[in-house]
Amino acid sequence: MRSEMSAEMEKFRIDTLSCPVFCPHQARLTEAESALEQSNAEVDSLTSQLPALRGDRNWLITNGLVEAFEYLYQSGPFTVLIDRLSAVAYQSGHHDGVYKGYFECQQSEITPEFHTARGKFQVDMADALEAAYNEPLPAYADLMDKVNEDGIVSLRLMLDPAEESEEE
Repeated sequence: MRSEMSAEMEKFRIDTLSCPVFCPHQARLTEAESALEQSNAEVDSLTSQLPALRGDRNWLITNGLVEAFEYLYQSGPFTVLIDRLSAVAYQSGHHDGVYKGYFECQQSEITPEFHTARGKFQVDMADALEAAYNEPLPAYADLMDKVNEDGIVSLRLMLDPAEESEEE
């Protein structure tokens, strides 16, 4: 398609150069030809990058996202965060269950101490949830730094160094 267009352009160029009416517009024609050649070079460059980009996309879909989540999941700060949330949830649930069972068994009203302790556990849970939303995860920053460094290549090396050594 492009070669047909170039052939037509060349024919048009020869026809216009031989015609005395278009001679004053020769500079514009040369400029348009130069722009067309530059555009063709850019199209060729982008077209040659397509297979690599498709490969990167497929790797991200099939392996990259899973490995990135696994990397985050296994990071120390994430584990500490989940442990904190789990401990607070367990304490709160355990406290509620023990006291409700005790007072149900005793057929008595729930005491103010129960509500005080429950309020403390709810504050602890709110603090843990706030920390989960607000505290940065260093592992996430590491992933983003690798992507910003030079794209998928660094991320691949970070997440799956064995894959890269197999390809060599």
